[in-house]
This record gives sequence, C-alpha cells and structure tokens, in this order.
Amino acid sequence: MLLKKLPIYLLLSLAITACDRNDYVTWHCKVDATNPDEKPLTMILEGSTMKVSQQTYNYCGSLGPTSYFDLNCSGYADQSAISFISKTGTWKKGAETLSCVSL
Repeated sequence: MLLKKLPIYLLLSLAITACDRNDYVTWHCKVDATNPDEKPLTMILEGSTMKVSQQTYNYCGSLGPTSYFDLNCSGYADQSAISFISKTGTWKKGAETLSCVSL
C-alpha cells in the first residue's frame, strides 16, 4: 500500500520544496558607520535583485563570499558595477566603499 502512494508523496514533497521563498532584507549603508549625522543609503536585497536609490540591479553571480550586481550582467561577475559581502556588510561601487548593517 505504501509503495503505491510513494510516487504521490515524492511529487508532493517536490512541489513543496519547489515553492520559491522571496527573501527581503533592508540594509543601511554609510561611508562612516560611526557618524550619526551621515544620512544612510538604503539598500534592499530582494530575491535576486538589489534596489538602491530607485535603481534595480540584477544578481550576476558570486565568487567566494562576494556577490556581484549590475544593471545588465556581462557574464563576468567580477566586472559588475556593485560588489557586496553580506557577512561583513562591505558594499562597493567603483571607488565608493560603504559599510552596511542589516535592519
């Protein structure tokens, strides 16, 4: 009896695990994290996108702990416009480096 229902249980468990959970994390980023007068830049990681200042960047890949984001991914993740290390909160875009904390 159990063997007849096994394919149904497998399909059901596969369907449940296939449901996409949309992660949403808001970060505040500053040049000087110790300066209370500096207005933070708000960055939102939602699924595979990064939203910064009304601009949405796509996830281009990761190399080690560093994730890369760009408007249009070139196929070379390390050449993307933005790099972000969530473990340390380090956000880089060009010569600009910010320290971020998750809210």
